[in-house]
Formats: sequence, structure tokens, C-alpha cells
Amino acid sequence: MITAQDQQGKPVDWWFIYKTPEHTGRAENQGFDFLYFDPNAETLALSPEGLNQDNQALGHTLSAIFNTPESAGYISYNDEHVVKASNSSEKGHCKGILAFDKASDSALFLLHSTPRFPASNESTLPADEEIYGQTFICITLPDYQTANAIAEQMLSQQNPQILAESSRIPRSLQADEPLSRLFHGSGVDESSEPSTLKFNSRGGQAFTLIAKSRLWGKDFWLDLISPELNCDLIVETWRRGAVTPEQDGLSKEFDEDTLNLNFKIDPSLSYEWHYTKDHAKWAVALKNSTNALPWVCVADLNRMVSQEKRGGASLCFQQPRLWQALRDAEEKLHQLAQP
Repeated sequence: MITAQDQQGKPVDWWFIYKTPEHTGRAENQGFDFLYFDPNAETLALSPEGLNQDNQALGHTLSAIFNTPESAGYISYNDEHVVKASNSSEKGHCKGILAFDKASDSALFLLHSTPRFPASNESTLPADEEIYGQTFICITLPDYQTANAIAEQMLSQQNPQILAESSRIPRSLQADEPLSRLFHGSGVDESSEPSTLKFNSRGGQAFTLIAKSRLWGKDFWLDLISPELNCDLIVETWRRGAVTPEQDGLSKEFDEDTLNLNFKIDPSLSYEWHYTKDHAKWAVALKNSTNALPWVCVADLNRMVSQEKRGGASLCFQQPRLWQALRDAEEKLHQLAQP
């Protein structure tokens, strides 16, 4: 049975990880400290184990994926290969893993923001990415067919760059199945219109996977995510070069970019950083007169003009406790940043 694994290596419905940039919080933080949340957590909390250690949710989950039985498979994708010459700018700006097992009718979906990861079935983070914040979300899917549905969406939208050295497909996988076509890069038919795929985790949490291809040509966050969820957003992404406006004539919504973050762990410990130290990609809904829903989105696309020509996706879901933790971190330092 393929499932996400929690901090103790036990099956869990889903989890969220926010890796902190190096030298934040504690002087000895080498960029491996992280905040963890799952359905059993009261709040987003600092993990006692770092991402450079095996005894934590990402390590447990990757170990389970890479050591699945022969009946199972996994497809890793990333817009950056270890060998840069292998990269294609026509492929999606997306990063993640789909793991699946038809025999046990189980699967999981891991979406993250870390370039060149995982490499050759290793859970080690690239050394030059330790300086940045990164996000990871892993979901235990309800069944094998949902993994195929996600693969089908990827074929028409994200068109991801497959990391063959960190992937494996079982002999039982039929050539015409979306998972097989995704791995082999066959049957890609990029759509000029975005798509939305709704599904529940195995435990019943509702998720909305919103994706676009490079052919759509508009801002992913302001012109797609906000209208789809019918809410304004506060967005934290990597921003270099030309950035998209906070409002445009294509939608009625308003998206604000985060400038700073401050996760206060206790009265004496805070993890605080500027957006230039963050490679994470996420957003939370603004609650106002038109929206009272605690939407959280974890994605692989940035709010930049250049990203209009790349495919990518966001997993959006309603989770009050996680929404509050992320909103509090943004609010505290955003207020301090005001003149």
C-alpha cells in the first residue's frame, strides 16, 4: 500500500512541509530546519528533525516510494535536471512525484518547489538550494485511477520534464495508460485552456488541482487561481525580473505579493526571512466581504511574467489551521514592513 508517511514513518492522509532558509531561526540552521503540518496537527510546528536526517516525513515518504515492490512505480519530474544541458524551456515549470501501485489500488502525489530533486533516488537536497525556503505537499490518493487522472491532466497542461533516473514504471503498466504515456512523453497534447481536477485524498480531504499549459499565456495566480477560487490572494513565490500586476482587467480579483515572513515558534525563537530568500510557491486566500473560506494553495509556478509561457499547477484546499499559520506569518512581518 502506497501512502504518505508522517514524522514517525506511519501512514498519514497528507502532509505539508515548509523548509526554512539557512541561518534563519537558529544560527546553526544550515537550511534543513522545517515546519510541519498534517491533519493530526494543531498548528504548523517546527520539526525536531531536520531534512538532512532520515527520521522525518519527507525522508520516510521518499524511502517508501523508492523501495516499493515491483508491482509499483513512480514518476519523478522537475524542470531542472542535474545536467543543465538536458533542460528544456518548453517543458513545464513543475516539480513532483507520482507514485502508484495497481495491485494495492493505491497512490500518492508529492508536489514541491526544489530544483534538481530528487536525483537518482536520493533524498538529499541540492547543496545550493539549502539557502532558500522550499515547500512540499504530499497526498495519499484515494486510488490508482486518481494517479492516472493527474497524469492525464499533466499530458494536456504541465507537460513535465521527466527525471528518468529517478523514476520506475512496472511491467504491468499498459502502454496506453496515462501514467505510461507521461513517463515516455507520448500523447502530450498541450491545451490552450487551463483545467481543474477535483479529487479527495484517501481520508476525504477535498483538493482542487488547477493547471495551465505554456499556451494559455496569462498570469497563473491572478487570472486563473483567484477566479477559480473566487477570492483575492496573498502569494509567496520566487520573483526575479518582470512581475505581474496586483490587479488587471482580466479578472475582478486582487493578488498581493508577500514581502516578508515571520514564523514565531515561541517567545524566544522566530524564523524570519525576506522573499528573496524563498523559493517556495504558495498562497492563502484573503477573507473579506466576498470570501470567508480558508483556502491554501501550494504550487510550482511563480508570479512572474516569464512564467506565463510555462506550464504548471497548484494544489488548493481548505484548511483553517494551516491557513491561519501561514496568514499569521505573512501578516506579522507585512505590517512591520509598512512605512
